[in-house]
Amino acid sequence: MKLKSLNRYQAFASHLAISLVLFFIILACITQLWYPGILFDSSYGMKAVALIIGIDLILGPMLTFIVFNPKKPSLPFDLTVIAIVQMLALIYGTWTIHSSRPLAIAHVNKSFITLYANAENAEEVKQKVKELNTNQLYYVFNDNKPSQNINVNQFDSYSTHAAKVPSIESPYTLESHSLESQPDETLLIQIDPLASSNRYLVINKQDGEIISFTSNNNH
Repeated sequence: MKLKSLNRYQAFASHLAISLVLFFIILACITQLWYPGILFDSSYGMKAVALIIGIDLILGPMLTFIVFNPKKPSLPFDLTVIAIVQMLALIYGTWTIHSSRPLAIAHVNKSFITLYANAENAEEVKQKVKELNTNQLYYVFNDNKPSQNINVNQFDSYSTHAAKVPSIESPYTLESHSLESQPDETLLIQIDPLASSNRYLVINKQDGEIISFTSNNNH
């Protein structure tokens, strides 16, 4: 297809079609590999998707729409520059998303925390997640060796300890009636309370199973 045979709208549509293919490939990586399951909601997965949309589906195609004129002698050069800018931005954005992705959520003491890939202990956490075959962890304190730092070796599968979580008294736990949308048989436990005060994991009152993520702007 020759550039001179296209009009501005056709060029935009062609660029958008190519960008959509790239977008769905990266979207699959985000939702299936980098922010799987509940980590997508609890770790701002939608912000990662929005970043890729802004770069891939808006930046490139819109620049093509703006500059495209089949009569311009410099059109091939202009489109090459746009493609390079878009790819560099896309590579950087994808790298940022991947390098700061969540590795796991863990119940530590009285709340949940997120363990990220850019943390100092990330490699150890990756190994533990692989070893336990789950990204939902529970921190088992060792009273014989108290420490202010997290020892990755003391993480265990959350499901093994989930039943005791509903009975833990904590300032980070709310009854389900605090949010009208939550059923009575659930509890809300804050996730990353040092970073925000209105983000919760919804757990089952009976067995402690993690059900979903929710937020409440009133808290």
